[in-house]
Amino acid sequence: MKFIRNIFSPEILSLIIWCTISTTVWSNKAQNLDKTPIRLAVLAPGDENLPFALHKVVPAVLYAVQTLTRQGGRHMEVLHRDTECSSTYGPLYAFELYNSGLADVLLGPLCPYVLAPVARYSSVWELPILTAAGQNDNFDYKEPHYRLLTRMNGSYSQIGLIFLQVLKKFNWEVVALLFHNFDDRTIGNSDCYFTLGSVYTALGRKSFYKDFDETLPTVNYEEMLKEVSQNARGKFFSLY
Repeated sequence: MKFIRNIFSPEILSLIIWCTISTTVWSNKAQNLDKTPIRLAVLAPGDENLPFALHKVVPAVLYAVQTLTRQGGRHMEVLHRDTECSSTYGPLYAFELYNSGLADVLLGPLCPYVLAPVARYSSVWELPILTAAGQNDNFDYKEPHYRLLTRMNGSYSQIGLIFLQVLKKFNWEVVALLFHNFDDRTIGNSDCYFTLGSVYTALGRKSFYKDFDETLPTVNYEEMLKEVSQNARGKFFSLY
C-alpha cells in the first residue's frame, strides 16, 4: 500500500502522464494536436479509509497536470468517478466516460474487481489505461484482453520467482502456504490470496495450502499452525 501511495506522487505522475500521452494519445490524434485538450479520467474509490481514495489521488494528478502545463505541455482536463470498489458500478462509470467521449486516458481503476472488466473493455475501445493496481498474475498476459493496460506496480508473479530463489538457496522442497482470505465470498478474494496464488503457481500447484479469515474471532490459530507444520514437515511454510 505504501508503494501505491508513492506511485501517485506528483513528480512520478507528471512523468507517467507525459509518457503515456505522448506515446498513445498523440498518435491517435494526429490532427489539431495543439487545440484539442487531453482528457484524463481518474477511476478510484471514494472511501477515505483506503490508501488510494479519490481525495488522495486526484490532487496529485491535478498537480502533475499543472506542472506539465507550466512546462509548455498541451492543455489537459481532469475528471474523476467514484468506482465504489464495485465490479458493477465501476465498469458502468467507465462506460459512461467512453460513450460520452469524455476520456482519452483512464487512470485507475485501483480495485482489482473493477480493473479486470474495465481493462478488457479498454482494449476494444482503444483507450489506454494506467494503474498502480493489477498485480494479479492474470494481468500478465497482455493479449488478447489487456493489451492497453500499463501497470506501474509490477506483478505478484515476481514474488513467486523470488520464492523459488529462496527455496533453492536453502534447499527447501516441502512448502505449505497459510494466508488470510475472506469467508464472505461476496467480498471476493483478499490481496493475500492473490499474492500467494502466484507463489502456488510458481511451485507447480502442488503445495499444501490453508486459508483463514483473520477478521473472525473464532479462528483457532494453534490448531491451524499445527496442521500446516505437519504438511510442511517442519521445513518451511509461508504465512501471509
